[in-house]
This record gives sequence, structure tokens and C-alpha cells, in this order.
Amino acid sequence: MIQLVNLEHRYGSNILFDKFSWHIKPGTRTALVGPNGSGKTTLFQIAIGKMKPDAGDVTRSKGTVISLFQQIPDFDPEATILETALSENKLYNDYSKKLHRIHDLMEKEDPSSHSFEKLLEEQSEMEDFAQAHDLHNLEVRAKKILTGLGFSQEGLDRPVKSYSPGYQHRLGLSIALLNSHNLLFLDEPTNHLDDSAKEWLADYLVNQNAAYVLVTHDPEFLNKTTRSITEIHSKGVYEFEGTLDEFFEAKNEIQEKLQKQFDKEEAYLKSRNEWVERFRAKTSKARAVQSVIKKLEKREKIDSPEDSFWNSKPEYVFKYEEASRISFRITDGAYSYSANSNFIFQNANLEINNGDKVALVGPNGAGKSTFLRCAANIRELSKGNSMYGPRTKIGYFSQTHSEDLDPEKNLLQTVLTKFPQVPEVEARSLLGHFAFPGDTVFKMVKSLSGGEQSRLRLALLVNQPTNCLMLDEPTNHLDIVVRDALKRALIDYKGSVIVISHDPEFLTGLCDRTYQLAHGELKNLNVGFADYLKYHKEDEQEGISKLSSKEDKLIIDNQNQSLSKSARNQAKNKIKNLEKEGLEIEKRLELLEKNKKEKEELLADPSFFKNRSYQSELDAYNDIKNEIARLTIQWEDAQLELESLKEKVN
Repeated sequence: MIQLVNLEHRYGSNILFDKFSWHIKPGTRTALVGPNGSGKTTLFQIAIGKMKPDAGDVTRSKGTVISLFQQIPDFDPEATILETALSENKLYNDYSKKLHRIHDLMEKEDPSSHSFEKLLEEQSEMEDFAQAHDLHNLEVRAKKILTGLGFSQEGLDRPVKSYSPGYQHRLGLSIALLNSHNLLFLDEPTNHLDDSAKEWLADYLVNQNAAYVLVTHDPEFLNKTTRSITEIHSKGVYEFEGTLDEFFEAKNEIQEKLQKQFDKEEAYLKSRNEWVERFRAKTSKARAVQSVIKKLEKREKIDSPEDSFWNSKPEYVFKYEEASRISFRITDGAYSYSANSNFIFQNANLEINNGDKVALVGPNGAGKSTFLRCAANIRELSKGNSMYGPRTKIGYFSQTHSEDLDPEKNLLQTVLTKFPQVPEVEARSLLGHFAFPGDTVFKMVKSLSGGEQSRLRLALLVNQPTNCLMLDEPTNHLDIVVRDALKRALIDYKGSVIVISHDPEFLTGLCDRTYQLAHGELKNLNVGFADYLKYHKEDEQEGISKLSSKEDKLIIDNQNQSLSKSARNQAKNKIKNLEKEGLEIEKRLELLEKNKKEKEELLADPSFFKNRSYQSELDAYNDIKNEIARLTIQWEDAQLELESLKEKVN
């Protein structure tokens, strides 16, 4: 289907591919594995022609049609989910544009003219095209895929902007599956998917006819969907038929054989060199000694086998500060986006003591991320109280990269901005510990893969003194080795941890307490996570159908009941006020962004650093950034409340 031959590609001094070759054949159903930063995402970009390698050839056999899922596209925020899924379909988009052009021309032509007749022929050809590619059934197929990945039927008519990045990830995945293809590239498709969506996707992949190459750090999903493992390295790939565990076992056997060969060769060389040294000074042995030396020089050298990446055990130690007995406590907590909107959760009670390791579980859309933001004091509770220990220091890990990273900075600048007191050599050492060696510290954040961004954010969190970690989907994008290292670090961490994750293997053995958020209610299940899987997992599945597909927005049972006339009028007035508020916030954000850019240009001038007003300008710049962040959250809350009210009055 596609051949990659002698590819060469590098980033700065980092060699990504060096005479790399791989042949992807029809019927391939393989998992592409390798450490974060080994080039999996870049390889996909080269394969589809979006990126050119420094050298080498890419050859596609005739008839090969590739569909790629790799990142969230830049969707029209005002378009609905279904409209976006259809308009992003390449064939449907081409068909619609050509048909629209034909109809426009028909309106201008005389129906009895030869030109009109030609347009009719073109229209007929386009209908043949639509029939051949089953475009008239595209909407049915789109709905099947979208609902399979967790969107409700009603949610398909909601605008893209009302959905979280996690659900936009699902929309992008739906589009990749819907696009015509016989070879599918999927780069971490299971991120942001709950168990039911993962199961649907696994069944879909196994039962369709296209070949596919899958990058995933979810071992269970990998074993369900693939027949082989393809390990990537700079020279090419190592292909193995079997499961992930069988692959590891085979790799270990190869490693052991190579090590035995090396050890045997080293022992032989040591013995012969000792013999040479013993008899070098004896005249009677001179000829024999020279003969042995020549043989040793001609002997083919066996290099020491590199340690297998899969057996490496990087150690991360979170900086810990002594803490109070209680990390934090929430009493009768409730949150809603406004006084007139439904509660995401209410009557929530939670006390976390230093050293507790807590899993926060529940179906997607139940409001877990919102609850964690409230616990971290990023959002303020609408009702109830939150109390923090006098020495509590929180470290928060968002599932959204954009909340923590500036795309216009490089890695080294990111660390030095976060920790200005850290010397550059120490910052580079920290990044090197997270597999960013040498010149890779100068890579821009915006060019990093999802896994690399997660590693960078982990490096920042590890170096931040804390005693209470709040982690929202921390294993998304992380390879198996880094994920296991993170788990070990959290087990050894002396402080408290509360974590949201759809990775049961990660939570098992880590979390000794489990809280469940569903239907707006927070429950203490009084079990560790392993027992939760045994006794409570089914409870969560029962609640999924009762939730909206909009993350962090709970549908209360009476939400769809008709409103009274006065209540409807109040809601309409509130809608007008919210729309006006949204426009005002947008204008303020536009002005602030302009001011921010001006400050950045000023502060970037090296000569201005010596100016007396440098510090005041820097403080003003930071104030602008904080105000942008505050207004953005305010705008998001207003939009969510606006959507809720519109649903009530429609």
C-alpha cells in the first residue's frame, strides 16, 4: 500500500530517521510503538504527504486512500456537530461544492440551450459519483459513528463551541473514520474516550475492511484491535506477530541473547589479552604473541547491546513540602455556571488527608473535571465551603495542554519562565531527565507531539514543591514506560493525590480510596480502586445514558419540562443579557490580546531590559495575561449557560 524508503529526517542535532524504511502492506493491522518523541507522529505526516523528509522516498500503490486521525482540526465553532462531520468529509465536500456550482450556473442558463444540457450531464455525472461513494447515506453513517463515540442524538445539533476539547477530539476521530479510506492512521484515538466509547471503537475497527496503523498507549485496546506490534527506531521498524506481552517477552529474549553473546566475547577477549600480556616479553613466544594480536585486530567487534527502552525504569521524584494533616475539605459543595442554570454537582462532601490516594470516577460528562477545578480553587463553589490545610500546596495537572503551556516558547524558556530562580544548566538537566536531550530543549512547544507536551508538563509539575496533587487524565499521550514511572512516583509521593483517569491499570494499586461523581451526586464508595472495578463499575455504566454529551453539564430530569410563560420570558431576557455579556467580553479580550502583543514586542527588545520601567512593564504584562485567563473562563461559563437556557425555551 505504501513504502517508505531510506527516509532521513532530523530536528536540529536530533536524528529522527536515518535511512529509515518500512513497507505497509494490504491487510495490515498493527500497533506502532516506541517512546514519545521517536517519530511516530512525524512518520504519519510524511506518509500522507503533509511533511517532506530531508531525504528518501514515499511510494503509494495505485488506489491507496489514506485517512489520518492525529489532532483536533480547526472546526467552525458555530457549526453543529453533524454539519461539521459532513462538511469535513473530503468526498462529500467536493461533491457539494461542484453540485452547488452546477445549480448556480443552471439558474443563469436558458433551459433549452446547449450549455444547459451540458450542465445536466455534469449533474448526472455528479449523481453517479455520489452513488458510487454512497454519499447519500453519509449522514446515516455519520450519526452511527458519532453516537458510537458518545454523542447523544440531541447533541448532534449543538454547535461545536459548546463542547469541550475532549469531545472535539471525538469529533475529529469520527471524521477520520467517516472519510473514504482503505488505510487508516490513528494517532492516540483512545485519549478522552470512556470505556463504552473504547469498546465501540474497538469493535468498529475489527469489523471494518480497511488496513490500519494504530498508535496507542492503552495495552488492553491495543491487544483487542491489532494482530502485530511494529516497533519504530531511527533505522526502520521491528515487526512482531502477537500481543504486546508476547512482544515484550520476545524483546527480552533477544536482549538476553545479545547480552550473552557480548559477555562471551568480552570474556574471550579478556582471556586472550591476559595471555598476550603474560608472554609479550618472552622472545620464544614473540611470533605467537604477534599472531594472536593480529587475529584480535581482525576479529569482528561486537557492540554492547543498548538497554531496551521497554525495560528502562526512569525515576521521577515529586518535590514534596511538609503538609498539614488535612490537605483540603469540601463541605456541602455545589457548582453551577450561573444562578439560573442547573447544578453540575451539589451536596458534595469530601475530605482528603495528607497521604491519601483518591480516584475520582464517573461517566463522561458527569462534571469530574469541573469538580477538580473547584477543589483546586480554579473555580469557586456556587454553594458550600472549601477549606485547605494551612500548609497545603497544590499541584494541578489539566487534561488540556493549552491551559498550562505557551505555544510560542521553546522548552527551555518554558522551564525558566516557570522557575526563574533555576540555573539554565539545571533546567536543561531537568528536561534531559524527561527525554529532552541536547538541542531538543530549543524545540517550540507548538511543534511538540501530545506525548512530548505531557512529558514537559510533568517535568514542570515534578519540579514544583507540592504536597497535594490534583491530576486530570495525566496518562493521556504518555507511553507505557513513562506512565509506569509516573505511577511509581505517585505511589512513593508522601502527599495526597486525587486523580481522574480512564486507565484502570494506572489506578489499580495506586488509589486506596474511590469517589464516584454521577447524576450530580458525589459518593464515597469506601473501597480502593481494585475493589471498585469488582463491585461498582456496573453502576457507572447505568448512568451514562442519563448524561448530556457536553462535558461538565448535567441534565437534570426536569430540564426538558415545559416552562411557564413567565419563566420563559425571564429565560429569554436572560439569553439577551448573556449574549450582550458575551459580546462585551469578546471585545475586551480582543483589546487585551492586542495590548498583550504590544507588551511582548516591547519586552522582547534586548535593549529594553536595562530600562527602569522594565519591571513595571513586565508586571503589567502578567496582569494582562491573568485578566485574559479570567475573562476566558467567564466567557466559557456564559456560553454554557446560554446553551442551557436556549434548550429550555426552544
